[in-house]
Amino acid sequence: MRDITPLVAPRSIAVIGASSNPTKSGGVLFANLAKGGFKGPLYPINKSAADIMGHKAYPALADVPEPIDLIYIVLPQAHVAEAIKQCVDAKARSACIITAGFSEASEKGRTDEDALRKIAKESGLLMAGPNTIGMVNADCGMMGSFVNFPRWERGGVSFFTQTGIFTGAVMLQVMSAETQRLPVSKSIDVGNKIDVDEVDFLNFIKNDATTKVIGLYIESVREPRLFLETAREVRKSKPIVLLKPGQTKEGARASASHTGSLAADDKILDDGLRQHGIARAEDEADFLNALRALAMLPKPKGKRVGIATTSGALGVISTDLAVRAGLELATFDSGTLSAMRTILPSWLEPANPFDFWIGIDVKGPKEAHEIGLGSIFADPNVDLVLCTLLAPANADFPGFGDLMKRLRQAYDKPVTVAIYGGSARSRWITELEGANVPVFNTTREAARALSLLVQATR
Repeated sequence: MRDITPLVAPRSIAVIGASSNPTKSGGVLFANLAKGGFKGPLYPINKSAADIMGHKAYPALADVPEPIDLIYIVLPQAHVAEAIKQCVDAKARSACIITAGFSEASEKGRTDEDALRKIAKESGLLMAGPNTIGMVNADCGMMGSFVNFPRWERGGVSFFTQTGIFTGAVMLQVMSAETQRLPVSKSIDVGNKIDVDEVDFLNFIKNDATTKVIGLYIESVREPRLFLETAREVRKSKPIVLLKPGQTKEGARASASHTGSLAADDKILDDGLRQHGIARAEDEADFLNALRALAMLPKPKGKRVGIATTSGALGVISTDLAVRAGLELATFDSGTLSAMRTILPSWLEPANPFDFWIGIDVKGPKEAHEIGLGSIFADPNVDLVLCTLLAPANADFPGFGDLMKRLRQAYDKPVTVAIYGGSARSRWITELEGANVPVFNTTREAARALSLLVQATR
C-alpha cells in the first residue's frame, strides 16, 4: 500500500511553468494556489521572472532550498520528460502533469507516457496526469486547478476522477449556485492515470477524517478485482458512488481519445459493483445528485418510500420512477390514513402516493402541507420520503422552509424534493438552505437520488 499524501495533501508545492501572465494556464493555476490559502510554501519555477505574485521565483527546481512534496508541471509536451527528470533529481515526492498530448492523442504520445511511467516506477515518484486540469484539496488550501473558483463550499464529499470537469467548469457551476451547493473536501483529477490510481486513492481516503462520501469518475479500472475488494471495505464506513462511461463501443472509442483508456468488459464490472454495494450513476447529473443526497441525508432504514405530492400526474410518475429504481411503495399506517382524511373531502380516500392538492382548497395551503407532509414523515412504515410539489400562487404560504426543517429534524428520514413553479418555488428553495433537504429539478432526479442513496448505504 502506497502513501499518496504528498500528492493529494502536500505540505509544499512548486509549479514548473508558473507565469505572471494571468491568461496562461501556468499563471491561472499558480494564482489560484497563491490566493487559495495554501498552508505551506509555494515555489514558482520560471527562468525569466524574479517574482510571481509575491513569491520568489526560481530558474530551476534544483535551485529551491528544500525537497518539495508536489510539483505541478505546466509546460509544452516536449519539455515534460525533462521536467520529470528534474523532479527525480531534486528528490521531489510527487508530480502532477497538467500537460496534454500523450496517450489520449497518438501512439507516439502513448510511448512518451509509458516512458514517464517507467521513470515513476523506478524512482518512486508519485505521479498524476498527464492531461489533467489539476487537483483541489480545500482542507489544506490547495486550489491547484487552472479554473478560477470565486468560492468553494467545503464539506464531506471527495472526488477521484479522470476528467477535469469536477475540478473545472461543472464544479464552477455547482459552486456558483446560490443554494444547494455540493460540499466538497477534495477533487483529485488524474487525467490519463499514469501512476496513482483509484485503489491508491481509496486506501488514502478511508482514513481521511474530513471525507464522508466518495465520488469516483473513472474511464478504466487497472485492477478490477483489487479495486472491488478495496471499495467493498471502504464503503463500510464511507459510501461510494461511481460514474464510469464508455459502456457502448462508441463510448469506449470516445474514452480512448479522452484519457487514452482502453476498453474493458463493462458488464463484468457492473455485476461486480452491484455485488459489492457500490452505487453506479448514469450521467454527471445523476452522479452529483447522488453525492448531494448522501452528503445531506441520514442512512435509510429500508427502501419503503412514501410519496407526497400536489399533482396527480407527478404522483403517478413518481410511483413508476421509484419502483423502477428499486424502491418499494410503503403501506401507510392506519393512523397516517386517519390524519390524511382530515384534509380531504369525504368522497376521496387517501393512498400512496398521497395527492393532497384538493386539501389546499379544503383547509388552505398551510394546513394542507403540514398534514400532507407531516403524516408521511411520521408514518412508521415509511423509510424514505419523496416530495413532488407544485408552487403556484394559490399553493404558496409563509413558512414552507420552517415546516420542512421541523419535519427533517423531528423524524430524521431521508427526503428528496422536486418543486415546480415560479417565484414561490425560488423562495421555497432559498428557505430550505441549511436544512439538509436536497432539492432537485425533476421528479426523476429526486427518485434516482433516493435509489442511489439506498444502494450506496445498504
